Parts: sequence; structure tokens; C-alpha cells
Amino acid sequence: MNEQKQVGAGDRLEKAVEELEAAEGRLVEARKEEAAAEHDIAEAVKVIKEEEKRQEAEVHVIHVNEVEKATFREKLTATLQQVWNKSYDELKIQRRPKDVFQTADEHPKSLMNDLQLTLAEARERHVIKDFCFGIASETGGAGGW
Repeated sequence: MNEQKQVGAGDRLEKAVEELEAAEGRLVEARKEEAAAEHDIAEAVKVIKEEEKRQEAEVHVIHVNEVEKATFREKLTATLQQVWNKSYDELKIQRRPKDVFQTADEHPKSLMNDLQLTLAEARERHVIKDFCFGIASETGGAGGW
């Protein structure tokens, strides 16, 4: 009887060792899968960030009267109104009632009738040629980068 118990215990031990080895093998495979998934995630995040960056523009704004400049990134889906609003925060200047948002080239063009356009739309429609803008008070003025 004692011998039978030992044989049964030996069989159980052998079976437990086999199960342990099988579990370790599955664990190794699971870790490989985890590493592959982490790599795929990192690559996807990289692609998303690159695409988001392509969907943005570097905006330059000058407040003509104050001669203050700011540069910031903005999504191409932002409207000119949103860019104008953000410009005050970036410039750290208060909006004045007679301020005008305009292009910042040699011959500034008012954008006041186009504030609903996105940056992308404004560029596509040739309302703007770049992402350089000016804010002028009262009579306006020329500014540029």
C-alpha cells in the first residue's frame, strides 16, 4: 500500500512538473505577444501624432500697434475667429473694440468677413497665403514677419 501511495505521488508530481513546464511555455508566448502588442501600440501612437502634426499649422501673429509677436500651433480645422481669439491669449494683450484681424503681409487684408473659415479653407480659397496674421487697432497698419 505504501508503495502504491508513492507511485501515485510520483505520478502527481510528474504531472505537476509537466503542467508547470507547459504553463511556463504559455507564459513565454504571452510575454512575446505582449511585447509585440506594446510595439504595435507605440507605432500607432507615433503615426497618430505625426498625422495630428500634419493637421496643424504654425501660426504667427503680430499686434501691429503694440509690436508684440506670438507663435503657436493650431489645428487646420480651427476657424480664423478661433485663431484670432487665441492670439490675444498668446500675445497677452487685451482685445480692443476696434481691433481688426488681418493678414500680416506687406499689404494687409482684413479677414473680418472671413472669420468663419477654417485655416484650411482660408488657405484653399486663397483668402490667406500663409499662417501669418496681424491684429491692428483703429486704422490698422502694416506688419510682417
